[in-house]
Amino acid sequence: MTNSSLAITAHAQWANMVANVTAAACGFDREQLFKEAGIPLSAWDSVNRVNQEELTALWKLAQQLTGRVDLGLDVLDHFHFRTIGSLAFKMMVAKTFRQSILEALDQISLVSEVWKFSLTEERGLGVMRFRLANPNLEVTHYSYDAFICACVRVLQDCFPNNTYKYAEIWFAHPDFGLKDIYEAKLSSHCRFNCKEYALCLDAKLLDLPLQSADPQLYESLDTSLDYQVRTLNSQSAIIEKAILKLIDEGVAPSRQTVSAKLEIGERTLLRRLKDENLTYKEVQEQVFEKLTLRRLQRGEAMESIAEKLGYSDAKSLGKMLKRRTGLGIRQLRQST
Repeated sequence: MTNSSLAITAHAQWANMVANVTAAACGFDREQLFKEAGIPLSAWDSVNRVNQEELTALWKLAQQLTGRVDLGLDVLDHFHFRTIGSLAFKMMVAKTFRQSILEALDQISLVSEVWKFSLTEERGLGVMRFRLANPNLEVTHYSYDAFICACVRVLQDCFPNNTYKYAEIWFAHPDFGLKDIYEAKLSSHCRFNCKEYALCLDAKLLDLPLQSADPQLYESLDTSLDYQVRTLNSQSAIIEKAILKLIDEGVAPSRQTVSAKLEIGERTLLRRLKDENLTYKEVQEQVFEKLTLRRLQRGEAMESIAEKLGYSDAKSLGKMLKRRTGLGIRQLRQST
C-alpha cells in the first residue's frame, strides 16, 4: 500500500460523515446504503480522495428513498470538528477568525480536486465563495448545502458564547419552496437562484480574536498538515490518478501510456517513484486490486474486468490478486 493510501485526509473523513448522514436520513445502516448505491462497503476505508461521483450517487440515492430536497441541511446536526481532523484543530487555534477561514480555504483547495475557494471583502462583508474546480463534474446541490452547513457550525464553534451569524448565504439552486426552512435551520438570510454559492458575514468578524488561540499547537499542526498535503500530492498519487483516467478512456495503463498521459518520459516516471521507494508495478497493481474488488462487488465478470485492465485473460488477473490478497476469485466475490 502506498504512502498516499495511508494518509487519511479531510476529504475522506468528510465523505464518511456524509455517508452517515445519508444513511440516517434513509433509515439504513451504512452497509445497506453502500449496497444500494453499488459501492463496496470498504471502498472509503483506506483512500485519501473519495470519488466525488460516488458521493453524488449517495446523495441521489438518498433523495430517491426519502423524497427530500433539503437533505444537505442534516449535516448541520451531524458535523463536528473530528470530521475534518487536524485541519479543524488548526482552525480553532488560529489567532483570528480570518486566519481560521484562510487556513481552511487554503488546505481544502490544496487537497480537493472538486472545490475551489476564495475569501474577499466587499461592501463591508467578508464573502466566502466556492465553486467546482471542474465545471463538467456532476455534483448535486446537496454537496453545496452540506458544505454551507459545516461552515455555519464552524462559526458557532469558534464563538460559542456569542450569537454571531452569517449576514447572507447565497444558493445557486432554487428555494424548492423551502426558504423558511433553510433560514430557520441556518439562522441567516438566504438568497436563492444566485449566480454562485457563497457565505457572507460582517467583515468586522474576520479580525475577532479566537478564545481558543494556541500558537504552539498551531505551529505543530502546521507541520502535520503540510506533510498530509505533500503526501496526497505525491508522485504515486498522481500516477494512480493517471492510471484511472486511462482505464476510463479504454486505454491499457502501461508505463508508456501513463508516461504519455503525464507528458514525462518513462525513465522520469520510474525515477520519481524510486524516490518514494516504489515501483510502477506496485502502484499499478494497487489500483487494479481496488478496481477489481469494486467491480466484482457490482457483479461484473472477471473476463470483462481483465480486458479493461489490459490483462490477457481472467486467469492472469486472478493470479495477481491471489498474490496480493491470498484469496481466489470465488473467495474475493464472497468477501465483497
